[in-house]
Amino acid sequence: MPRRKRSKKWISWLIILVLLIAAGVVCYLVWDNYFNDKKDDVMKPTDTSEQAKDEKNSREEMGADETGGEESDDKKVKQYEGEDPNKAEELSGVVTYAGVVSDKIMIRANIDQYLEDGTCSLNLLKDGQVVYEDTARVVGSATTATCEGFDIAATRLGSGNYDIVIKIETNEKTGTIRGNISI
Repeated sequence: MPRRKRSKKWISWLIILVLLIAAGVVCYLVWDNYFNDKKDDVMKPTDTSEQAKDEKNSREEMGADETGGEESDDKKVKQYEGEDPNKAEELSGVVTYAGVVSDKIMIRANIDQYLEDGTCSLNLLKDGQVVYEDTARVVGSATTATCEGFDIAATRLGSGNYDIVIKIETNEKTGTIRGNISI
């Protein structure tokens, strides 16, 4: 009987040794593969002509011409989705925020078109009747514009649901932005 215990013990140790060797081989292969990939990235020669083409394409996408200067005034920002809103017959936009902050009712609107000047006329309607009016100037942004913003003392209006109507006017075009607010 004692011989069987020794042989079982010997087999157990052999299995543990094989598992340790297998784990070591797997760790080495993973480590070696990881660092070989890093070496390839660092030591990979670059084709300077391809690199020059990539840099030129990047400059063109950002709007620089071949001389390295900025794009000319006649070039416009490329539209990537949908129609160019600057070519629309009417101005459009969206109420981006309408809410109460502390003791102020704040209303913000973004205009889809790029504008340098103009006015935004706000009308708040309750049950179809105008209960508040205000105007703000149009402020241009990179590719769109915004109404400067409307801040109304909360004491000026009672609680309830209000319709927001903002009429945008420039020298050339007009448009209306609609929304609502619950106070």
